[in-house]
Amino acid sequence: MNEAVEPFSSFIRLSRFAIEQAGPKRIERCELVFIDDTRLVGYESRMGAKFKYTYQWMNSDNQTLCRWDNTPHFPQFNTYPFHRHVGIDETAEPFANVSLADVVAFVTQQIAIS
Repeated sequence: MNEAVEPFSSFIRLSRFAIEQAGPKRIERCELVFIDDTRLVGYESRMGAKFKYTYQWMNSDNQTLCRWDNTPHFPQFNTYPFHRHVGIDETAEPFANVSLADVVAFVTQQIAIS
């Protein structure tokens, strides 16, 4: 995870990374605080070919700005199980599979234009 965010370090004020290993299951977590005081928390879980993720970008009041995940709900979306939740009300919408680097690139673009 650390390698994925390194290219964006000029936008990141604080970063924390943790790895948990439980038998064949590996969980990586990160927390990034950006220069505008927004925050991104990420979770990636791998067990064999199975991969789950959640990346949640929040404002300084911990309200969701956007969350990307592949939890298998919303089967009506053409990107199932991939989707995102937008805004404080977390409205779900179809969205393609993303990586942590994709999400951090999006967040830093939003910071750069604001």
